Amino acid sequence: MAKVHAVSFDLAGTLIFPHPSVGKIYAQCAAKHGIAVNSTELDEQFTLALRGTPKLKNPETYWREVVLRSFGAQLPSAKFEVVFRECWQVFADEKAWRLAPGTVNTLTALRFLGIKLAVLSNADARMHAVLAGKKLTTLFDLILLSEETSVSKPEAKAFQLVAQKLQVATSALVHIGDDPKDDGEGARDAGATGVVVGGAYAPERCLRAEKMTDVPFLIRALITEGQAKGKFSRHVLNLLANLRGLPEDASRSSQRPIKTLDEAVQEAFKKLRLDQPVPEDAIFAHWASLLPPKLAKRCAPLRVVNETKLIIHCENSVIKSEVKFLERTILAKIRTLPACSKIQSLTLVTA
Repeated sequence: MAKVHAVSFDLAGTLIFPHPSVGKIYAQCAAKHGIAVNSTELDEQFTLALRGTPKLKNPETYWREVVLRSFGAQLPSAKFEVVFRECWQVFADEKAWRLAPGTVNTLTALRFLGIKLAVLSNADARMHAVLAGKKLTTLFDLILLSEETSVSKPEAKAFQLVAQKLQVATSALVHIGDDPKDDGEGARDAGATGVVVGGAYAPERCLRAEKMTDVPFLIRALITEGQAKGKFSRHVLNLLANLRGLPEDASRSSQRPIKTLDEAVQEAFKKLRLDQPVPEDAIFAHWASLLPPKLAKRCAPLRVVNETKLIIHCENSVIKSEVKFLERTILAKIRTLPACSKIQSLTLVTA
């Protein structure tokens, strides 16, 4: 039986998301000081700036560089400082963020299961105000932000520190996040279990969940895996339905087959696609050979939708056009990969 005594969560990209988008918020900040900037272009430039800016110990210095690269020449140097301060402060306001669907229900369900909860994020201290504004603070037993701990993911010390402070073994910790490297591999290499939510793929020996509302059921499956067979009553099945965000069975019929514990676990693994090859894994592993090398470096596979459509993120509209031109060739190569034979089309996005 797997031991799960604590679950930690990443913040940005997992529990919370910029609202309505970073580009629109940055554009609004600039507009307050008389500067008009296209928000869609800002979104594209922000993605590139985030990838290209080296991580710095001082969060304000790091984000200053990100903002500078995002605006580029569109922001006059004389106005940079005042616009940066505006951008820095606005993301300390909970109104600039939205919760992932099902966040509160997920956290409540895990607490109901007796699981200790923590935040483990590479974010800075501004997130305390955001969590408080979203009324999430009281749902966590621990909040660890890299600015305050001086350790950050994917360092093993970050995950070990969570386990130490929650007084559980690192092996009994499950970490949930959207980044395959920082959240998935980082947790795995530290001795915990990494779960990638909504990401392009899950690294080897990590798990993957499509969405936040799947997390309680996945944790339940981990807890019950390997237990002796038993039967669920209708009351317990409805409890599990609640944890999964599914409608309850209101029927009073006593003829409905009762599922065993093992069957419930198998259904969970099937739902989360843990019992079969994941197409994203194969696509990610062979990405460099599916496209010309220079083009492959400037776009990335995100996820497969309904088993037939692959969503690809492109740096800009030019790269998007080049990928579109090669669509038939790319699809032919993808269909030769394990679990990818059903993929019929590509959807290209730049934001």
